[in-house]
Amino acid sequence: MRRRLSPRRPSKIPCRFDRADLILRFWQVIPSTLKAVDRVIGRILRIARSMECAKGELDKVEIALREALNNTIVHASGGDPKKKVTVCCLCTEDKGMLLVVRDAGPGFDPAQVPDPTSAENIYAAHGRGIFLMRQLMGNVQYEEGGRQVVMKKAASPQPRLGRSS
Repeated sequence: MRRRLSPRRPSKIPCRFDRADLILRFWQVIPSTLKAVDRVIGRILRIARSMECAKGELDKVEIALREALNNTIVHASGGDPKKKVTVCCLCTEDKGMLLVVRDAGPGFDPAQVPDPTSAENIYAAHGRGIFLMRQLMGNVQYEEGGRQVVMKKAASPQPRLGRSS
C-alpha cells in the first residue's frame, strides 16, 4: 500500500533552513515582473554591503540572483504578475551568503537543460542562466522538483592577524 503525502502546511516563512549559523536578513514575496526583480536585487545588495557577507563578490552574486529570478519569471511564471516568487537572503560576515528563490511553477529537471558550451548550443540566444549561476556562486542546488534554487557564496577568507617570528 502506497502512502499518500499530505500537503505541507505553510510555515510563517516559506523558506526552510537548517543553517543555524546564518541569520535571515531578507524575505519577500514578489510579483513575477522584471520591475520587481530590480527592486529586490537592490535591497539584497544593500544588505550584503552593510553585512559584508559577500565582500568583493557582489557582482557575481547580483548576476546569479538576477539569472535565478529571471528564469523563474520567464519559465515558471510566464511573466504573470499574479504568480508570486519568494526570495530569501541569509548571511553573516564570517560564513557568507545563502540565497533562495522559490516559485509555484511546475518545476523542471536541471539535468535536462542543454549544456550551453556544447558546439550545437554555443550560438544559441538563450540557455546560459543556470550555467552562469553555477560558475558565479560557490554552490547551486535545485530542490522541490526544480521549483526552488538555493545558491551559496562563502565568505572570502580574511587575512589572519598574527605575530611573525
